[in-house]
Amino acid sequence: MKKRTTSKQKQRGNVLVYTVMSALFLFLAVGLGVDLSHLYVTKTELQNAADAGALAGASALTLPDDVKIVTAVNRAVNTMNLNKYNFNNKNFADVMDTVTQRSLVTFAINLTGPWISEASATASPTNIRFVRVNTPTVPVNVFFAIPLLGASQSLNAKATSGLSVPGNVRYCMAPLAAVAPPPGGQAFPAGYEGTCPTAGIQTYPDGTTCDPTKAFCKKCTYPIRSPGGSNAPGAGNYQVLACAGSGANAVRDALAASGDSCKCGNVSPGDVITTKPGENAGPVSDGLNVRFDNYTGGAPNYSTAVPPDINIAEGASHGNGSNQTWDGISWTQYQASSPFAAPSGGHVGVANRRVLIMPIIASSEFGNGVTDVHVSQLGGFFMQAQAVGTDGMIKAEYIGKDVIGVVGFDPNGGGVTNVVTPVLYR
Repeated sequence: MKKRTTSKQKQRGNVLVYTVMSALFLFLAVGLGVDLSHLYVTKTELQNAADAGALAGASALTLPDDVKIVTAVNRAVNTMNLNKYNFNNKNFADVMDTVTQRSLVTFAINLTGPWISEASATASPTNIRFVRVNTPTVPVNVFFAIPLLGASQSLNAKATSGLSVPGNVRYCMAPLAAVAPPPGGQAFPAGYEGTCPTAGIQTYPDGTTCDPTKAFCKKCTYPIRSPGGSNAPGAGNYQVLACAGSGANAVRDALAASGDSCKCGNVSPGDVITTKPGENAGPVSDGLNVRFDNYTGGAPNYSTAVPPDINIAEGASHGNGSNQTWDGISWTQYQASSPFAAPSGGHVGVANRRVLIMPIIASSEFGNGVTDVHVSQLGGFFMQAQAVGTDGMIKAEYIGKDVIGVVGFDPNGGGVTNVVTPVLYR
């Protein structure tokens, strides 16, 4: 007689299948969690190594041009290899030798690139500001979740470091403002756009371009005093800041001051400062012109607090008296000391006195009369020639956001430092 399978016997069989399957899925889930945690820890170790290498490489970017690139690569590779991965058990040199690792270190002038090799950066090192470090791609074993992840996973990491932009370091600025276009890629107000060595869009040796009608471009000159225009400082303002003091004499003396005699204190992007309308062209010119060893027109007498520049060359002159003008020299010529003219006997010059570190303020922030405005950034402007009191406009060459050798105060460091410092960006 054939036995009949009862309902309870069938249920017991199903429970066994469900139990086995649940145990399998639980094992895979736990194993996946363990493997993912392992991969996460290894990725963190790789990122730490890349960060350390990038910061070490960036620390060399303030060195002289002839050594900074090779030193940056040496520091980046050596520091990266001081770190291990895979629970501190594996060395990068086991995957890629240190000579080949040098190709993983690249350089750029701008944070957004383009990124170039060590050889290319060595050939043109002057404006290099950023270094990117990639770790070698390393295999990381998978132990439990092989059906899902495979036998191993390939991981790497990258980090970018470079010289800081204004904001990390505070400056003792000149009591003048540079007028920038309104936000959103708009053009300068009429009369405030740049005048460049060549017309139109500027193209630089590294392949980058700049539109002087919409941005501050290196080697182009921009007004640091203007009769004004639409959406810009009104007539008579001349972009003077209230920190210069009250009255024409105070403005002249503040513009002439140097070093510890700085009248405006230390500022950083985001700070609020106040404009000062109504000052005449004469005091502005007199204060600026001490940099050219010109102490006439009511300017303070020469002293170590009011020194000229070490190089007062300004090219060929035209006219005479209050109508005299100069062709000026460029920042490149000044750096090369060609042409060169020393101050008069007994007057000790100070390097980079012709460089004005000024707050850059959007034209849309200016109003009529006294106005509180925000510093969007700080930039370096080089006086190619002295100002003429009767001239309605004074221009200076834009030389960038980073001016090596100009000293500012680092609020986090408690001391003095150059205006650029290595920073980890991403």
